[in-house]
This record gives sequence, C-alpha cells and structure tokens, in this order.
Amino acid sequence: MFLRSCCFELYSKRFFSSVYANVKRNIPGSIDLHTGYQKQPIRKPLLATPFTQEANNRILQEVGNTEPLAKCRVVEQLSVRRVKFGGRNDTGRITTRHRGGGHVQRIRLIDFKRQRKDIPATVLRIEYDPTRSAHVALIQYVDGVLSYILCPAGVRPGQTLLASSSAPIQQGNCLPLKNIPVNSIIHNVELRPGAGGQIARAGGTYVTLVQKDDTFATLRLASSELRKFPLDCWATLGQVSNIGHSSRILKKAGTRRNMGWRPSVRGIAMNPNSHPHGGGTSKKGTKRPRCSIWGVCRSGFKTRSREKPLGLIVKRKLCGRLMKKYGASKKL
Repeated sequence: MFLRSCCFELYSKRFFSSVYANVKRNIPGSIDLHTGYQKQPIRKPLLATPFTQEANNRILQEVGNTEPLAKCRVVEQLSVRRVKFGGRNDTGRITTRHRGGGHVQRIRLIDFKRQRKDIPATVLRIEYDPTRSAHVALIQYVDGVLSYILCPAGVRPGQTLLASSSAPIQQGNCLPLKNIPVNSIIHNVELRPGAGGQIARAGGTYVTLVQKDDTFATLRLASSELRKFPLDCWATLGQVSNIGHSSRILKKAGTRRNMGWRPSVRGIAMNPNSHPHGGGTSKKGTKRPRCSIWGVCRSGFKTRSREKPLGLIVKRKLCGRLMKKYGASKKL
C-alpha cells in the first residue's frame, strides 16, 4: 500500500504540473494566473537608507574624530591674501570693537556650490584654514582640476566624492534636497537654488532633514529652529569636520591676539559715562540686568521685529530657559 500511494502522488504531481504549465503558457503575461486580474507593477523603493547621526558616529569611531592635517603650503591659485582693516571703515572710524592686528593669513577660495557636477573627485589632503573653524579638503577631479571644499567629518585622503543628483548616500557627496532621504544629517545647505551653501558651515555643525512635501523640505537647524528650504537647493551629506572646535582651549592671551582680537574691558570697570554698569567700585556689581554699552538688554531680550513676517520659518528657536531645560536638540 505504501508503494502504491507513493506512485500515485508522483503521478499526480507530474500530471498537474504539466497541466499547470499548459494553462500558464496560454494566459497573457500581464494577467495574474491565480486571481485573473491585471498584474500590478513592482514599485521601486522611493527612499534610500538615510545618513543619520548614528551612521556618522559609527564612521567616526572607525576612522577617528581628528582629521590628519597636511603640513604643506596652500595652493596659491586657490587662495588670496587677506586684507585686514582693524574694525575700521573707509573713513577710519571703528565700526567693530575689539578687532585689530593678527597673523598674516590667506583666504582659501572654497567651492560652496560644488559646480562641477557628475564628475568624481579624489581627496588629496586635508588642510587647516586659519580664517574658519572647519577644515578644508583639497580635491582633484578626474580631468585634473583642483578645488577646495569644506571637509566633512570622517572623510580621509584617497576617498572619492561626487556632486550629482544620483550620487550614493554617503558622507561628502552633494545632492539636491529632493533626493536626500528624510532623517539624514547635512551641511552646507543653500538658501536659494544656485546661490551656494550658506547654512551649517562652521566646524562640527549639521542640520537634520525632518520632512519633505511637493515644494519644500523642512530642516531642523542647530538652534532648534524649523525652517523650509526649496527642494532644488543642494546640500552635502554628513557633518562638518573639526567637531571639537567648540571645546578648544586657547591657553594664553597671545593666541587670541594672533587671531585678530584685541582686549575687551568689562563694563563694571568703566566710568559711568562710558557704560551703564560703570561707576562705583569695580568689585561691586549692579542691580540692573546685563546690557551692552548702548543699553540693550543681553539676557532674553528679543531684537527681532514683531511686524516682520516669519516667511519660511516654521517654528522659531527655543528661548534660553527652555534651551537650558531641554537642550538645543529637543525634537519639536
């Protein structure tokens, strides 16, 4: 009986499989065999994996937080000598206090627009820029053209970068906001299409892509402010290099002078005709709130006009009290 049942099962499988093949051969390929309805096309995934802060931290743990800076001269064709005015205008009057002196510097000509699209570039070296808090990367395109860009965190010499609308989602690549996945961290964001990056260019800064609609993309800035940007604006994936810039210790007053800053006198040590905090003994404080030399309150006073429209600002930044309570990274 066992052999007879096995033979019957084997025969039935062969018979029905041949019938199924004949039926399937006679049905058009656009019709589903089991349901009889039109086949639905396979949907391609609309979004790729976002480049989140966790992915950025994993890369930094592997390669390290500090970038290997090259000890070499700057490319003269990509830099100009910085002319210093010491905080004076064309008439010689002081318009910016506490500025003057400093070491001789050359301004690096940074390509904030990433103008050479769809052309791969290789990172040659990472350099120190005395005029900004972030490091800069010297890249060379396939056709031999050299350029300076803001160095993203985790990028090392020899890595290939690309500025294209179809570039892969990895740090250092430049794409339009409409092609960047939600929850990705980006920097060097354009305010207007084609104007060049203007947002998140300082060392260690980044913004987060919160959501997108048909026209605008909403970004959360470092100050917890929510702002809309056109989808045609370009941005670079990742975080700006030199993450430990905010915790730098100058160690001596001469370092501050070499940076072009002059000493600043406390208001309480001035005369009463020079500052609202002046007069009396310099050791004794004043009961009035902290204010500037012109009497403008410094702690929590809003200087933005209420009549001025918000425009593309979705939500203003947190006040000082909530900033201390929740921090700048509070999700709104």
